Amino acid sequence: MASDDHLDDLLNQHGPGLLKKTDKCLGILREAYTIGVPILIAKSMTDRLATSSGVAFHLGTPDPEMRRIASWLFTVSKNDYRLLLKLAKAAWKRHGREDMRLAGLILANINPDFLSAGVWSILAGMLQKTEPLEALLESIEELARAGHQIPSDDELEGYCHGAEILHHFAVLILVVCCRRDDSELSETQKNIVRNRPSSTETMDRLAAMILDEASQ
Repeated sequence: MASDDHLDDLLNQHGPGLLKKTDKCLGILREAYTIGVPILIAKSMTDRLATSSGVAFHLGTPDPEMRRIASWLFTVSKNDYRLLLKLAKAAWKRHGREDMRLAGLILANINPDFLSAGVWSILAGMLQKTEPLEALLESIEELARAGHQIPSDDELEGYCHGAEILHHFAVLILVVCCRRDDSELSETQKNIVRNRPSSTETMDRLAAMILDEASQ
């Protein structure tokens, strides 16, 4: 018998085997994202935002529902981090707005001992040539809230020697983690921010903000 909790009803139809079928799991997740979001609103957001924001879709799933979905994945997988990491990478690659949010939640909650390369390097390896700033910043904030420490200056500099998106990634990590820790920028970190590739006005404002705070 169906309950009034349609998200629970959908998720509870599936067991651990679902995560071994990545494409099928992504399909179920796409359906789960829509629950609780009025169809007209979801369609409107997808039509308006998909092409302009660099995401495949944006349904407007509220944060509590996204966290419930992530929590269910950990429960149903019995904390099988290998499957969860595979799903996170596949979700980010599909590049829906909610997919990126979910991938960030998964990475933030995987036991860091399992991630031999480090959580920041895992996320860096998932990035595409261009990324929507808000979604990327949200994932970085999620990792910071989970207590992941700021990468070393050497690791941050390593990102800057790669694709432009990785240099922006390094700057955003500094913006989030230095404010979280109330820590001062090192000279290396200041140079990373100053020498960032040209980007959006929002990115420039964030960079200016953290450099201003560093000079006070």
